[in-house]
Amino acid sequence: MANVWKPILIISSLLLALTYLWLKSTPPDLDRRNRLQETLRVIELREAELMRDILLARAGLLPNYDALTLAGHELLRLANSLKTDSRPVVSGTGQNLAKSADALATVLQDKLAKAEYFKSDNALLRNSVMYFNLVGKALNPRGKSDTPAQTGPLWQAMFSFMATPDPESAQAIQGELNRLAKLKPLPKDYRILLAHGGLIVKVLPKLDELLRDIIDTPITAAVDDFQIALNSHGSAAEDRAKTHRLWLYLVAVVLVGYVIYQFLRLRKYTLDLRRAHSHLQQEIVERQHAEVALRDSEEQLCAITESAHEAIVSVNSYKTIVSWNRGATAMFGYTRDNALGMPLVQLLPGFTFTDGNSPLNPNRTALEWVGRRQDGSEFPLELSISSWVRGEDVYVTAIIRDISTRKQLEETARQQELKLIQANKMTALGTLVAGVAHEINNPNQLILMNSSLLEDSWGDAQEILDDHVQDAGDFSLGGLPYSEMRTALPVLIHDIKDGAKRIERIVADLKHFSRPQVACTQVQFSLNEAVECAVRLLNHLITRKSGHFTMQLADGLPLLSGDPQQIEQVVVNLLVNALEALPDPSCAVAITTFPLPESQKVCLEVRDEGCGIAAEHLTQLCDPFFTTKQGSGGTGLGLAITASLVRAHAGRLSFSSAAGKGTRARVVFPVSTPRL
Repeated sequence: MANVWKPILIISSLLLALTYLWLKSTPPDLDRRNRLQETLRVIELREAELMRDILLARAGLLPNYDALTLAGHELLRLANSLKTDSRPVVSGTGQNLAKSADALATVLQDKLAKAEYFKSDNALLRNSVMYFNLVGKALNPRGKSDTPAQTGPLWQAMFSFMATPDPESAQAIQGELNRLAKLKPLPKDYRILLAHGGLIVKVLPKLDELLRDIIDTPITAAVDDFQIALNSHGSAAEDRAKTHRLWLYLVAVVLVGYVIYQFLRLRKYTLDLRRAHSHLQQEIVERQHAEVALRDSEEQLCAITESAHEAIVSVNSYKTIVSWNRGATAMFGYTRDNALGMPLVQLLPGFTFTDGNSPLNPNRTALEWVGRRQDGSEFPLELSISSWVRGEDVYVTAIIRDISTRKQLEETARQQELKLIQANKMTALGTLVAGVAHEINNPNQLILMNSSLLEDSWGDAQEILDDHVQDAGDFSLGGLPYSEMRTALPVLIHDIKDGAKRIERIVADLKHFSRPQVACTQVQFSLNEAVECAVRLLNHLITRKSGHFTMQLADGLPLLSGDPQQIEQVVVNLLVNALEALPDPSCAVAITTFPLPESQKVCLEVRDEGCGIAAEHLTQLCDPFFTTKQGSGGTGLGLAITASLVRAHAGRLSFSSAAGKGTRARVVFPVSTPRL
């Protein structure tokens, strides 16, 4: 096939080369060059007319700006036309021509922009000069010399400034304007005269400077540069055309020679093609015999697979099912007609032939996966994979076994093992906690008792030491001056006492957590009363931690059955956690109770505006010894104890939180059932 396409590509390439060289051998576009020359000449003419009108306008001899506007529009049109005609060639000298056209257009646009500023400033100046003359004549009528203020010096300075707008004349005019401005009262005509005089002094120098910029704009240099680029481009185009005509002749000679050569080869290929045709017919007959033998083999294989209890499925290289037995129908629920042509991934979601389970891997073993039945249910399975080849296609056959029963037995054994391990761990933890609590509690009680005695003693000794300081002056106590120790020692004693109380609280939590659960006394009580009692216990902490504490208790709440002291402990633990989560006292904490009539339950909610809890920690909050407050003395037992107390009352504890927005703890209790 490559031998056939090669001459076609060569001849096509030569024809394309001939076409390209013929197009490139044409002489330069004279019409385009003449058009550019004419546009350049008109630009020079219109630019001269524009400068004439600008000078006439500056001298006050141009009645209106229509001529200036028309000249500006014509120059812009010519500049755009010049840029458009310079664009067809964008390489070599053509790029220089386009750059010269852009430079000329930029200079023209700059000059026209300055002309627009000139028109505006010149109109403003002419208007002020006209009003200045009119008001001046009105203030100095011919033949009268009794005007309240003499304006003669102002007129002389203005005439001098209009002729030669130098800084000295401007200062003289400004002095006269300042002198007239001091007149009291200042008539309206004088105010108009002063306003227009000041405007003339401000605008005239700027207008002359703008006129000089317009005159100095390098239009002529830009036109000359474009003319040079145009001439250079024309010469280069003519040289390229001559070169392309020479190459055109050479390529034509090569093309004719190659066509003659290919004609001779074509005769030889025709003879070879006839011989190959006879061989091909013989191969077709042999292939038909092989297909018959293959069909017989497939029928034998189908009989074997249909008798197997396992699912035997074959897929082609596109992972589409091409073979399906009765075992697969029993396992997955699809009939043969529905399964054939189905993608394998519909039975084995997410399954791909990676290096480990590739059928070409000699070290592969049975693979466990998850299968999906026709009804959408999933089940564990084990599959063995092998590959086979038919022609150029590679097929894969998988023998699939349902291992649901085996997995259920394994999961049951694993759960029993985990429960046994957990029971052993909790037994060991209870023994350890009981011993540690006893060993820690004894010396801690000494610290609590001695710190209280030390606090009372320091209160009595402080009065005596204060009198001694007044009589004998400051002295050293424990290596520090008494004036510093007087304020530091009470803080140290308080810290010792507070630390001992924290140790006592941790020991109590450990003992409560490790103590075997005893059935609580079943009495009927009010959830609202338990909440109010807990709030009274924490009143000092609530006042210190939050300035926005609210409590909303529903009226007529059904009674609960259980131990009210344990429910008080639940409320205390939840409130303490909420208060300790607040970043500052301006944040709020709210506790609410309300009934759930549809389920015969009551609900307790504690909400805070604290820092919130990360989503990955919500499921771990009630785990023993899990805490996010290691730095502030958290033990991780508070919520674990709370959860166990809630479960003892057949309740349910749940949390919801958003990072940075706060947390909501919700406890749902069943109401007490009246006894018959």
